[in-house]
Amino acid sequence: MIDNGISAIWEPGEIIYEAGSIPKEAYLILEGFVNIETKDGLKLNRLGIGEIFGESSILLDIPRTVTARVCNQKLVAKKIPKSYFTKMMKSNVILGALVRKTQIRLIDSNRQSNELANEISILLNQLSSNNPPKKNALEERIKKIRSNLNKIQQNLEI
Repeated sequence: MIDNGISAIWEPGEIIYEAGSIPKEAYLILEGFVNIETKDGLKLNRLGIGEIFGESSILLDIPRTVTARVCNQKLVAKKIPKSYFTKMMKSNVILGALVRKTQIRLIDSNRQSNELANEISILLNQLSSNNPPKKNALEERIKKIRSNLNKIQQNLEI
């Protein structure tokens, strides 16, 4: 990474931050694309020019919940310091509450997507193994997947 204090440049494939790291700033993409991934490697989103990433952990004052990785071309991004978000949240309490609620929902949705992907992966691995699971075990796994899908749908309707 090349960092001049105001903006930063990353090379293709470079990790910008990892899930679990402590946030210092967020980023506004000026050039290139970034993939947002779970700690298990599930791609949640691809962001491009004019989009912000890295703000959730700052707004909620928690460690990073996802990993940000540069796509297949260099990424140029303006750095947005934590202090910017702190001032914004304090200056407009109602906007701050709305933003916080949205970020909590986003993190929960990311977590649910990752859990669902893991369940489907387990099911596919079981089906493709030399020793496939019995019918009851498959039915239970599918019930769990359906239950997770129902939870996701209920959260979308809130």
